[in-house]
Amino acid sequence: MMSYLLSGVPGSAFNYHYEMLGLAVLLILAAFALKSIYRNKVNNKDFVFKRMFKKTSNRLIYFSIGILFVILVRYENIPYFAMRLWMFLLLLGLLIFLGYQAYKYFKIYPVERDKFESQPKIENIKMKYLPNK
Repeated sequence: MMSYLLSGVPGSAFNYHYEMLGLAVLLILAAFALKSIYRNKVNNKDFVFKRMFKKTSNRLIYFSIGILFVILVRYENIPYFAMRLWMFLLLLGLLIFLGYQAYKYFKIYPVERDKFESQPKIENIKMKYLPNK
């Protein structure tokens, strides 16, 4: 297994170009959709969402660029850049990232949003210290 992953020149037999290209395009489309959702949430004054998911769409773009780079070097069969290990690590990192983002959205975000909404409004606190005219 290790010699399979660590082979410096894995050969030109890579039959997943179209699937990986589809994944990269899907990640780019998901990044645009998340950016649109992010803008809507920020415009509706959802500060918790803004703080927690600010860099998510950019990171999806970075993963898609990495996948496109790995596809290119596998297609050209460039030694050591075309190792199967890089594709494995990139996909593993993507799965970990998506899992963590889902955990943040379904578990942490509702708790933080409720905690933020239960705090007193800052405007009311500032108005308390201003003189009445």
